[in-house]
Amino acid sequence: MTVSEFSNALHAAFESPDPRDAVNRIKSVVAHELSQTDTRATVKKTDFFNHSFAPDLVLSWPNERERFVFLKSDTRPDVLRDDVDAIRKHDPIVFALDPVNEDVISASTQAAAERTDDTLLADSRGMEVLIQSRRTDPVIGLASSAVLQGGRGLLTEREAEVMASSVAAGFSGAQRLDSAATGAAVAQISGHFDKRRTARLLRFLGAVWVGSGGTPANFPGEQDIAGDLDGTALEFLLDLPPINDFEFWRRIGRPLTLESVSRLRIEGDSENLQYLIGSNLDVLHARACRILDRQHELSETEGGEFRWALDRDMLCLRSPRSVTYFASKVDELKIEAQEGDGISLEELLRRAEQRRIPINELELATPTRTVSYATVNRDDISHDEDLLNLSRTFSSTAYVQTAVASLLGSRPLVCDFPSRTGKGRTAAKFPLGALAPAALTLLTSLTPEECQELDEVTRSYFEHQREPTLFELEDLIESPRSLQHGDDDGARPDIEP
Repeated sequence: MTVSEFSNALHAAFESPDPRDAVNRIKSVVAHELSQTDTRATVKKTDFFNHSFAPDLVLSWPNERERFVFLKSDTRPDVLRDDVDAIRKHDPIVFALDPVNEDVISASTQAAAERTDDTLLADSRGMEVLIQSRRTDPVIGLASSAVLQGGRGLLTEREAEVMASSVAAGFSGAQRLDSAATGAAVAQISGHFDKRRTARLLRFLGAVWVGSGGTPANFPGEQDIAGDLDGTALEFLLDLPPINDFEFWRRIGRPLTLESVSRLRIEGDSENLQYLIGSNLDVLHARACRILDRQHELSETEGGEFRWALDRDMLCLRSPRSVTYFASKVDELKIEAQEGDGISLEELLRRAEQRRIPINELELATPTRTVSYATVNRDDISHDEDLLNLSRTFSSTAYVQTAVASLLGSRPLVCDFPSRTGKGRTAAKFPLGALAPAALTLLTSLTPEECQELDEVTRSYFEHQREPTLFELEDLIESPRSLQHGDDDGARPDIEP
């Protein structure tokens, strides 16, 4: 709502003849204003009103501490200063129901310089500036969220306008490596937020600065911007208008893991998510994947495009006919498999030949017999005459249940065809750029158009792939100890020769 709408709603609430109803309506008006400032916040009402020590509202967020909100209807300078002094030990938000007087501003500003608490004194005009600004410039949403979580000092209309314009200019400046604009934002942030939110916002600007080609050493100001970009800041970055800059997203994404990406909360399959995942397919590793059929949705455009998305706390790759979920462990695949039959040996060999994927082992089964096949050296058996001759002795009801493929030279991928689940044997993990095309090719029957689309969505991986280092090999391939003790994932047993 606008300032005038807020004022009218508040006036109507005060006019209620029932005092309890009036208090409830006042709290509802303010709660709505706060939720518009930060849509991620949960606002709870208490049983108190205009109390000296008990809050009127409580703000909460996942994995963040709560923050008390005290509503104050008497904004006379002396009264408001005394009220603030009485509760500042809670580091609360003091929300003035009327615009704050300039006398309070000057007195509070001088006093704030002598205090170390994180109390925020705000009025509706300041909040409304942030609400309107985030609608026109989404990056300000990060600042408005931080204001409610850890804002300090004053948030009147004038202060909010300076903050919003400074943060927006700082983001734009960091993209252009403009030291002056970025430095002004750093100074503004450092004076208006607690230590935690200051560090978070500066890491955000620092990540944009480095992503745009700068270095931590030449980032404006003396603040430390070391540390990974936190999830909230990355979510806001992904929700911004598309930033079509491969190197920017590649620099942003180097510290990420599949787990950290899977925890993000964003709507839909934003273009920036496509850029982030597509430019970091070599550093995002998964051990398991599962493929499910899906129906084409009415809101989707026609075509065979593959798109990265987040669903059920997992990163997935959607196509019009299927969705492939990725996880660090099999038991982290939070979707039930769509069980079916295996595939024929001829179909397996055809799929493997599409991408020349070596098959080291497989298990053939009929309703009455099961045969496991592998060579002593575990080399490629896809062109083995003995295997082809053996398959001819089976009836037409023989299906391949599982097969083990070699990716990236020696990392074994166990493919379970009835559940369309792939997993690395023992400790083997795979970069998404290698796992996605191999798993989709082996576990599904792709059309030529889908193969082209899959190549396109993983194109940057093959353009930038490199040989793994010794340390990466030690981390990603199976260890002697794990080979001895086997794999305790609750999937279909691996094939053993």
